[in-house]
Amino acid sequence: MHKLLLSLLSFSLLLFFHGSEARQRELPLPKACHFSQINSLSPAHATKFEAGQMEVWDHTSSELQCAGVTVARITLQANSIFLPSFFTPPALAYVVQGEGVMGTIASGCPETYEEAGGGGGDMHRRFEDMHQKLENFRRGDVFASLAGVSQWWYNRGNSDVVIVIVLDVTNRENQLDQVPRMFQIAGSKTQEEEEQRPLTWPSGKNAFSGFDPNIIAEAFKIDIETAKKLQNQKDNRGNIVRANGPLHFISSPSRQWQQDGNGNGIEETYCTARLHENIDDPERSDFFSTRAGRISTLNSLNLPVLRLVRLNAIRGVLYSGGMMLPHWTANAHTVLYVTGGQAKIQVVDDNGQSVFNAQVQQGELLVVPQGFAVVKTAGETGFEWIAFKTNDKAYMNTFSGGTSYLRAVPVDVIKAAYGVTEEEAKRLKFSQQETMLAMTTLSS
Repeated sequence: MHKLLLSLLSFSLLLFFHGSEARQRELPLPKACHFSQINSLSPAHATKFEAGQMEVWDHTSSELQCAGVTVARITLQANSIFLPSFFTPPALAYVVQGEGVMGTIASGCPETYEEAGGGGGDMHRRFEDMHQKLENFRRGDVFASLAGVSQWWYNRGNSDVVIVIVLDVTNRENQLDQVPRMFQIAGSKTQEEEEQRPLTWPSGKNAFSGFDPNIIAEAFKIDIETAKKLQNQKDNRGNIVRANGPLHFISSPSRQWQQDGNGNGIEETYCTARLHENIDDPERSDFFSTRAGRISTLNSLNLPVLRLVRLNAIRGVLYSGGMMLPHWTANAHTVLYVTGGQAKIQVVDDNGQSVFNAQVQQGELLVVPQGFAVVKTAGETGFEWIAFKTNDKAYMNTFSGGTSYLRAVPVDVIKAAYGVTEEEAKRLKFSQQETMLAMTTLSS
């Protein structure tokens, strides 16, 4: 009897946790991935701030609803700050251009960077500041953003910083709906936002604005006037503001230690997890061709925090006339953002119908659903892109090449499947020796 009760209890708990896990993941909308044609996408709305802008793609488009993501592009002018804010879905951000400093504010983690002022010896040092760890960023960096963890960005260079961010709105960590929201901890509405009241994000004042100033004063042990400043009551600069001269904070002399070795995730805690890696360096390429181009992959095997984010990133560069051989992503949707050049891309659906066959160029976005076949051919100026995939361990299968589907199939099966001769079957199977990247005959 006791065994029966234990078995029933175990079964009930299994159903409860399984149901809870399923409930935590909001699925993309039904039929969102049924396409007669896929469109390349450009930003639908731009919100201008004092020292930059935030452009957002239409999250209601069928392409983005299929992928279960939403996308934004943030531009910071020189010596400006993207003020602290957070998103409820996990996200990946890619630095398209520029350099600067990023802070991740993980509540409950210690301030591990401390600065002391001068004073005649250790016993007389004057305390100056302490804060959590900061990260230097540069072009080619991919940053992970965890659900509800706030971040800020500072452009310390002389040119614009451009960052593309993809939010996984169907991730189980996002308990809200699939409408994107940015929760501001600092900043305010701009005059433009007040007048237009756009339906798209970002939109709103910071979190302090909704509280009674007296409560804020009590919570921080400050006066009422300072509390009102936290609410940015008379401020309309928005969420990207200009800094008053170069900012000063404590930073480590080098981040090289982060690149040494591959962590297995066991030694990482919530407070110390490595959140970024640069994938623009040709030396870290997973596929490299001196004539065709290169591809670098970032997933949870080389950046363990992506197990929580459940996204991965692929950086691709094709030289003029280079081709990424026909392939499909087996277990993820692909959100491709063009960072440079142009290419002709063809996409084929599960019915063997062409749903996209066009040129894409810098700044455009293209969604390729899971399993859809795709091929990319670079134009005269080459082609560069960053692709975000909706699985931290996404993998691709190729149709042709040295490790392809056809290479794995017996010659007799190829003959029967396609009605070809044995000689033709062998040419299909063995002619293309490259594995992922090749040159087209048109470029020869």
